[in-house]
Amino acid sequence: MFHNQLLSILLTFFVITSAYSQNTLTGIVKDAESQEPLEFAQLAIMEIADSTLVAGSTADLQGRYRIETSREGDFLLRISFVGYQEKWLPITLTEGTNKLDDIFLASAAQQLGEVQVTAAAALFRSEADRRVFNVENMTVAEGGTAIQLLETLPSVQVDEEGRISLRGSGNILIYINGRPTNLTSDDTESILEQYPANAIKEVELITNPSARYEAEGIGGIINIILKEQRLQGFNGQVNISSGTGHKYTGGFNLNYRQGNWNFFSNYSYQYREFWEITNSLREDFNPGQSVILDQDYYTENWRNGQLIRIGSEYSFNDNSSARIFTNINSQWRDRERIYNVRNFSAPNQLDSLYERLLTEDQSSINYQFGSDFNWNNGNGRSFRASATFAWNSQDRIEYFDQAQSYFLPGGDLDSQLLINQFYERPLAGNMFVLQTDYEHRLLEDVKIETGLRGELRFDDRSQRFGQLENGGLDTLSLVLNGFPVTNAFTHNRDIYAAYASFTDNRHALSYMVGLRAEYTMMENWQDYGIRSGFLDDENFEPGRDITTRDNYIGLFPSVFMNYRISDNQDIQASYSRRLNRPWTGSMMPLLNAQDFFNLRLGNPYLQPQHTDNFEVNYIRAWENYMITGGVFHRYTTNGFTRLFVLFDKGSMVTWTNANTNNSTGAELINYFTINDNFDATLTANYFYTEVSGEVEGRSFTNQNYSYTLSLMSNWSIPGWFNTQISANYWGPRVIPQGEIRPVFSMNLGLRRNVLNNQATVSLSLSDVFDSRKFSLETNGADFYQFREFFRESRVLTLSFTYRFRDFRERQNGARGNGYDGDVEGLF
Repeated sequence: MFHNQLLSILLTFFVITSAYSQNTLTGIVKDAESQEPLEFAQLAIMEIADSTLVAGSTADLQGRYRIETSREGDFLLRISFVGYQEKWLPITLTEGTNKLDDIFLASAAQQLGEVQVTAAAALFRSEADRRVFNVENMTVAEGGTAIQLLETLPSVQVDEEGRISLRGSGNILIYINGRPTNLTSDDTESILEQYPANAIKEVELITNPSARYEAEGIGGIINIILKEQRLQGFNGQVNISSGTGHKYTGGFNLNYRQGNWNFFSNYSYQYREFWEITNSLREDFNPGQSVILDQDYYTENWRNGQLIRIGSEYSFNDNSSARIFTNINSQWRDRERIYNVRNFSAPNQLDSLYERLLTEDQSSINYQFGSDFNWNNGNGRSFRASATFAWNSQDRIEYFDQAQSYFLPGGDLDSQLLINQFYERPLAGNMFVLQTDYEHRLLEDVKIETGLRGELRFDDRSQRFGQLENGGLDTLSLVLNGFPVTNAFTHNRDIYAAYASFTDNRHALSYMVGLRAEYTMMENWQDYGIRSGFLDDENFEPGRDITTRDNYIGLFPSVFMNYRISDNQDIQASYSRRLNRPWTGSMMPLLNAQDFFNLRLGNPYLQPQHTDNFEVNYIRAWENYMITGGVFHRYTTNGFTRLFVLFDKGSMVTWTNANTNNSTGAELINYFTINDNFDATLTANYFYTEVSGEVEGRSFTNQNYSYTLSLMSNWSIPGWFNTQISANYWGPRVIPQGEIRPVFSMNLGLRRNVLNNQATVSLSLSDVFDSRKFSLETNGADFYQFREFFRESRVLTLSFTYRFRDFRERQNGARGNGYDGDVEGLF
């Protein structure tokens, strides 16, 4: 009922109209010498009396700008761009659209190395439907990976298995440069670890996406923008880093632009060693079984990988361009793990001991190819088409040396069994996405958008488990508690979508309404039928191939409103309906045989879960301070639930649709600056979560209040160095059968420009207090379990970056298109 009431409030807010006018200033900024558009130039409308900021904007790739304000009268317009002489123009704003003549900026004739910037780069900015973090100067993540970078951002949490949450909600959709990632692997951590942190320019957090975005992702979308330049001439950056515990990265970014052509390339290499520790204790209340299961695992990992990115862009004219690119990610991992498993028939009475040594070899490669075409007639109409094809393959084999020891009641050894096993798990997959978007501006501030999208996805997974006999591999068709271990699974999923939206920004109350329709065709195939209490298959026959199909259509409305109270003061309200489809790993009925005491099994009959998202936000900005406060509510039905099931001497985790989830919370973001050399962003989330459901006749209900706190601070000491601190606290979270305990971590970074500001040296320390540890408690009628996990997270990293540009260009004083911000913002 609560979410229906919120929707009624939003719709009521939507129909309220306002008579306030919205005035617009438009035009183009160009280079005075070359007459070329000067993209990313910064413009600000200011009061004549005291130069107080009224409104501002940034020019696009064609040098066009658009500034909206409700004010009228005489003002000053400041136009600036690094490496150019700042210009001030008197302007008069009248009601409606005010179009200025082309504005020309003259070069300051400075070499790159002579540009002096002392202000700390602002980390955070808020846009209409997203929050954008400038991470180019994120010293605390130097030498790390994309997943480690996300861990430092406000409102983003990453758990021990690499799963990402946004404001306490999981099921996040990850984009790279506005495109879905090659998610042919369910291991999000492995995917994001292929991207080094220093290859990332910005991270966008879209908490309530509009109809333009695919409906997947209940918690929202995280869009990672990679560095890519369009500077004239030949330009580049080289970077290397070294971290404690044998962690090394190196790479370069290059681009060459001449005339209508732009070519870019990126390469990075990573080598990382790190350890992991897992401890687990389970008490079993069922008679006739071991009372206590005590386990500890120690893991050492050796990873190395490469990322290659090559692309080209051609501008046919000022209104159209085409672009092609390719990404190649390759990764290798070696891993060794020692399992120690102790069964106690009574306290201090050892019943059996399992010592299991794992040796793993894994290699994977990902290819992604893409193309874009953009057209804009310059008169309110634009069209964009994009195509992406991705292919992924992984080889993974594990070898186990196991010693099973059994003890007599007095503690003496009764017998011992030595076993050598192998476990092979290859996978492959591909994805094809085709999307078109069309925008038509009916009036200066009124537009419609529409588009089509098709996504075809295929995953192929299999596993083979057996004994090592006489130096060879003998496959066994093992069956454990009725579940086969050697089998195969394929997953096909096709999604066809269309959307339309209408936007009106003419008045103080602006709004956008949209509707998206998606048709899903899904087919799973497995070579063994699996049946348990939550799988209902009347025709089940062991060993028979089973095909499951599920076709459905969904409608996903969205409403976004913004009321401009005054300049730099807004109220925003939004609603969207979203879904989360089961991922491949949660559906495949392949028994994970890596640890026979803690098994995992997918459920091919999982259905999608649906969520209604509501948000109301207030934004107020002053010269040195900005505050964003809001409330949000998410109501999820048919939610995915982890189900823990006990069997003789072990447990199994599976998934089922059993959840109803209510999550209501508040978010407060404070961004402030004391002077040009200090800024800080303090973010707090406080939310109430209630999870309830019924599984196999048992009802589960859990609820609690939780919160997250994060601080990101930049402090620049001119002539010395820049400091950065990132701290995050993740409060307790509930699951139907237990609770995840709080987590805290803090990172520290220092950086200094050298060699005439053409190079940067940085030093960072992650997890300063070595406190990033995850622990989980689960309870059932017949068991209690505690599990904790932590890995090597305190790492000291030294990094060096060198930037260069075409010598002839610098000598001639020519400009560099796309240079925005301080000297380190070039790449």
